[in-house]
Amino acid sequence: MPTRCPAQELITLHVKAPEFPVPQPEFPETGGGPNTATSRPGAEPGPREAPGPGIPVNTWINSPPLRMAGLRGKVVMIDFWEYTCINCIRTFPDNKKWYKQYHKYGFEIIGVHDPEFDIAYPVEHVREAVKRFGLPYPVVVDDGFTIWNSYHNSTWPNRFLIDSKGFIRFDRPGEGADSAFEHAIQSLLEEAHPGLKFPASYTIPPEENALAPNCGVPTNEMYVGHWGDQGILANPEGYRDGKTIDYELPSSVEDGHAVVAGRWETDRNGMVYRGKRKQDTPSSDELKMRYHARELYAVMNVSRGRPSRVYIVQDGKDLTGTDKGVDVETDSSGRSYIEVREARMYYVVQNPSLGSHTVELFPTRPGLTVNSFTFGNDCQTQFPHL
Repeated sequence: MPTRCPAQELITLHVKAPEFPVPQPEFPETGGGPNTATSRPGAEPGPREAPGPGIPVNTWINSPPLRMAGLRGKVVMIDFWEYTCINCIRTFPDNKKWYKQYHKYGFEIIGVHDPEFDIAYPVEHVREAVKRFGLPYPVVVDDGFTIWNSYHNSTWPNRFLIDSKGFIRFDRPGEGADSAFEHAIQSLLEEAHPGLKFPASYTIPPEENALAPNCGVPTNEMYVGHWGDQGILANPEGYRDGKTIDYELPSSVEDGHAVVAGRWETDRNGMVYRGKRKQDTPSSDELKMRYHARELYAVMNVSRGRPSRVYIVQDGKDLTGTDKGVDVETDSSGRSYIEVREARMYYVVQNPSLGSHTVELFPTRPGLTVNSFTFGNDCQTQFPHL
């Protein structure tokens, strides 16, 4: 049974690391398949079932297929991630720093990508994300959740550390404990190479708790679609699975919920805008949500339409240089918007401090899908917003 070490905030183990499955031939990309994902942050449950046939599995990026047997002698970190996951994105700077510093001493990172939303199944989307985030280490696309299940994983992100003899020694579900994890990397490398000395510059700073009370507690992740009965749509009309109806905007919306106005289709992954508009100007059709946080992120895509401009208003005002996210642009009239092209997470709002706000999204073309909203507190801002 695993034991938790409170001082280090790591789970200590001594279990043989599972072997990677033999790579399968690729099939034509067909999008997503069913799984049983529930929620993303921390150590909460994720998908446990494989998608249907026809989904490419075990495709390797940045590397030929690897085997654990071939990695014997190295210290290996297995990082379960998903490219729309803000909790994962905030871990990338440390991952890349560790890879740069310790790879020459026999340290390897293998990113295991397991999709949550349907948009994260196509291998090409994962390739684009690996390039955008600048991940230099091998990544395996685990669309069948074979590796996920072999590690009994339950969350994004989750980082396992394997010693040079092939045993899992440490596990960290969710964000945090980066200093403890780096100490563990050093200790396993020293164990594998007695007498190894690291440069004096490789000092490990004390852990800063990004979830401390003074950081503030943001709104929980909001699934916009009918996501296993976790959807946050508050319209009286509710969800109508697979159907498109005309929604009316309620007079108010509570924190952690969203409402829509206009013609929208219910989908498990999100709400799909089905209005007839085909021009880049705002209308009365909208999605309105309320939240409290420092930063606001939205997973959006146009996989069922053409690239689309989405106008954004916070607390009745256009976003400006003091509060707009890096993906927000401003037109000649001063109206703030995001050009949704790639299926990914977009940086919507970067407020000066944590607070309560109402945000309205005004779609301009049919096919826009809003999947989810996630958030950052006052201590979760210092990472590259790529």
